[in-house]
Amino acid sequence: MNKFSLVILCLLVATGCTKFLEEDNLGGITNEEFYRMETGYETLVTASYSSLRTTFRTTPWLLLAGTDMYQMNRGFENRALMEYTQLFADNGDVLTFYRNCYNAIQTTNIGLYYNALVETDETKRAMWRAELRFLRAFYHFLLIEQFGGIIINDEPTLEGPRMNLPRASLADAYQFVIAELEAALPDLPDDRTRANKTAANHYLAKAYLTRGWDLGQTTDFERAKVYAEAAIAGYTISIPFDELWSPTNENNEEVIFAVQYDSESIASPTDGNDQQSLFGPYLGGPELNHKYMNSAFMPSWSLHTFFGENDARYEATFMLTIYDQYFDYYDNNKNKDELLIRAYYPRVWGREYTTADSLDWVAGREHQIASNFRYYPFKYNEEAYRAAYQIDMNSPVIKKFDSPSTRHVFNTQASVRDIVLARTAETYFLYAEACIGLNDFATAAQYVQSVLNRPGNAKDGGTLLPSQSIAAASGQSEALDAYLIESAKEFAGEYLRWPELRRTGKLKEFCGAYNYDIRRVGVDNAFRGVDGQDKIYRPIPQTAIDINEADITQNPGYQN
Repeated sequence: MNKFSLVILCLLVATGCTKFLEEDNLGGITNEEFYRMETGYETLVTASYSSLRTTFRTTPWLLLAGTDMYQMNRGFENRALMEYTQLFADNGDVLTFYRNCYNAIQTTNIGLYYNALVETDETKRAMWRAELRFLRAFYHFLLIEQFGGIIINDEPTLEGPRMNLPRASLADAYQFVIAELEAALPDLPDDRTRANKTAANHYLAKAYLTRGWDLGQTTDFERAKVYAEAAIAGYTISIPFDELWSPTNENNEEVIFAVQYDSESIASPTDGNDQQSLFGPYLGGPELNHKYMNSAFMPSWSLHTFFGENDARYEATFMLTIYDQYFDYYDNNKNKDELLIRAYYPRVWGREYTTADSLDWVAGREHQIASNFRYYPFKYNEEAYRAAYQIDMNSPVIKKFDSPSTRHVFNTQASVRDIVLARTAETYFLYAEACIGLNDFATAAQYVQSVLNRPGNAKDGGTLLPSQSIAAASGQSEALDAYLIESAKEFAGEYLRWPELRRTGKLKEFCGAYNYDIRRVGVDNAFRGVDGQDKIYRPIPQTAIDINEADITQNPGYQN
């Protein structure tokens, strides 16, 4: 088969053009002959879905770094994205994200190009076409969230790369994404292991919502509500939070769209994803039999303090007891009252943990205290909490994404848990956010409360109340503050926070209020770019600008 030239990969790699598919033409079969067969065409559909793994399997720097919820680790890894002061247009992680998205888009373009050729029934052809259009729109939307107006790539390049690709306006970029999703919607399947109707409705709600904030179009908030309601479709948030994230309950009915994994679909035990390893301190080497943490993101002191005493999601989100081996927590064949405890992260609410509290906890557990036992009570002094970040096991890790089936593979990318990209609880929040955009705070509060009313959320069996009132907010800004704190608790560790803060105009404010590292350098100093403007978008990679023959304007904050 011929080698395919990527439509704009030349813009993305400094070494020049890279071919996307390189396959030996052993039988002399042409592309047209191969993709006319269903089995041949399905390889393009599969490749389009596989691009999700390329994009999401490693550390999602651009989706989470530089927010209120996560702080730098002891190695100050990726300080540029975590703290902004050193973020410039040559950042490698920005380039990787940009390249991965456009590579994925090109894969879908090739699939769409050959869609009319494949010999199959029209229903299947239309479904495949819809799935590919959904994925193409999805990747364009990811780029819009990060960069604003982008290059729209809606055609394959089979004869060689195009070098003159203008950047679309923000309005045109949104219109492309929305039109693609709306065109795909009728022919998408209901099967949630693939791109599906619910996912299209969810991302249409998100695209309209984001455009509403970015372009100041209140009618978009109304459209966002319509699509969010269609995605919710009467579904009630009913799965207890710890059950929602149980390793044995993947792809449950609340999950809308996810990057799918299992041990049979990866080439080796280290070809999974690294989500379980991201959130929290290093837990030690393989001799301790704990999960291998790359510790990209340290959950912030503020994230911990957002939770209230009655909120059972705190214990369901963080691993507060580490047994002899980390994954013993998931082994129902072992008696947890007999296992050695290696680390414990106690917390009493509203005050510091005392020696008396410690003695009470130890009473009756002397037989469980390991010789190398670690004891880290939560500190209500943020500076003291942050001072311990250099120490192994200094604070609890997020456990929502743990992959016990690969417990014996000591590698940061050993997880075969699905990476959930959208779930119905978020759709409820999108509806609420659209209501805030329309200054309907009472309805926004109702939709957030529908998520808080999840069974088991309140430890006392009653109603879990928000930390701050959305309904009683004095204005849109105050309502967003309360909403975003609720979102932080519900979606800790999920790949949503940076776009959420950016679209609501709260990125700089929340970093200044809740990110210790950014406050340390000064929020204005952190965000101020070389041109005196704030770094509210990510920079267009300089390599892409240099190679493109079109006149590409760099984002504010990065202009020389």
